[in-house]
Amino acid sequence: MELKKLYVTALLLMGTFLLNISNAATIQAQGIQYENDSGWGLDVTGQLPVFINLSKHDSFSSDGGDQFSSRIMSGFNPANITFSVSAPAKGGISVRGIFQINHHLQGAGIQNDGLFEGRIADIEISGEFGTVNMGKGFGIFGSSAIADAGSAMGVGRFGGPDAADATLGRIGSGYTYANFNPRITYTTPSLGGLTLKAGFINPEKPDGPSDDIETTMPRFEGQANYFIDLTAGTMDIWVGGMAQSVDVVSQDFEYTISGWDAGTRINIGGLQLTGAYSQTSGVGADGLIGLNLSGSGLDQAEVKATQWYTEAVYTLGDIIIGGSYGEGSQDANSTVIGSSPDITNQLLMVFTRYKVTDQLTLIGEVQNFESDAQSNYRALIAGMQFNF
Repeated sequence: MELKKLYVTALLLMGTFLLNISNAATIQAQGIQYENDSGWGLDVTGQLPVFINLSKHDSFSSDGGDQFSSRIMSGFNPANITFSVSAPAKGGISVRGIFQINHHLQGAGIQNDGLFEGRIADIEISGEFGTVNMGKGFGIFGSSAIADAGSAMGVGRFGGPDAADATLGRIGSGYTYANFNPRITYTTPSLGGLTLKAGFINPEKPDGPSDDIETTMPRFEGQANYFIDLTAGTMDIWVGGMAQSVDVVSQDFEYTISGWDAGTRINIGGLQLTGAYSQTSGVGADGLIGLNLSGSGLDQAEVKATQWYTEAVYTLGDIIIGGSYGEGSQDANSTVIGSSPDITNQLLMVFTRYKVTDQLTLIGEVQNFESDAQSNYRALIAGMQFNF
């Protein structure tokens, strides 16, 4: 009986809240914003991308033949909804909580398992001193490189005919993935166009939880961005780095996961040009820190790898056309805890976007992927994304 009363009370409160929003909320070009008389605010934004992927994978079938597939799937970004709750500012300090829920379109045989995840649960404190973030959110190293136009609103590299969950974008064929981890970060205000960001990220344990692997200290990541106003556009130049130690107790073996990256993004009129390059140690050609798509995470100890890509995008009104090419590669390496072969991943993408309305975008993508670690494939992709 008490549970029933609680249920009815919750419904009444929810109805009252929705009624208040319908009376006081303002709908922007993207997002719904609500603010009450006390200065509390609620922003709701989201994305819902869906793709039809036609692909042919070389020698993928058990008899050695090629395999063709047609799948309805997520893109690099799964469907998501983000809630931002802001408190009244006091003493020049603003505080808000950011929460994001993500939903994946599953692959074959995984229709009702692991459909939801939370990528962001973050406290953001900002003022004239800059911005402090504490909680779970996006990493720093490689974060500017990940903002490529092709895969940020598309598909990019994927695992195979039955790929599930979000795809890889250009992870392993252009950049190392920043990932969503618990972290504490600080971002400076703009200092004449220069912005510095640094933080401590929960360390990755290669091979997952284990009493044989010690990661005593968090991973340090940092990045500097310099924004330049050009006569006809803008330029963003960035450089970053990261370092984390790993100790394999049983082998009395220590190594460091580390890396640096640099890049630039230029906007002139409707043309955007991007170039990014990185070198890592302990992160292989798959571009995943502490993980390895083709084997054990410890296989990547001390392996040397590079990631790079170039991209050109042109915007003409509501139409965007672009192309990009990138590679991820690693050199063969052996240690007492594992070994990695030579691997090169290559991804060529041509893509287009058409903005039907302010909220609905049609997406087209053509890919050619070649790899030493997974089956080569060609893909023709069409989809749409609803933004709110």
